[in-house]
Amino acid sequence: MKENRNIQIIIRPVENRKGEHIAYYTNEFLKATFSVHIKDNIFGALALHSFAEMIRKTFGKNYRSGEIDFKVSSEAMNFQNKALLDVLSFKFAACA
Repeated sequence: MKENRNIQIIIRPVENRKGEHIAYYTNEFLKATFSVHIKDNIFGALALHSFAEMIRKTFGKNYRSGEIDFKVSSEAMNFQNKALLDVLSFKFAACA
């Protein structure tokens, strides 16, 4: 069995849409993928933070640490918005 320590949210750019990205979480047990479409601005930061909190609260108990790791594709590494960069560097705590 695969050992899961942290929740992994992957972020990829939207093709032909500069400054737009898709963040997604795949749940293998449910065979489902949950996603949010974000832009490189303050509203994208709020949406990503809310999405990560929703995933952590819903699925965090199924992971050893309950923490979230953001995996950003190399194509999407050019975020400009400071608030969005802050969300990406934030470690979400384990479920309460």
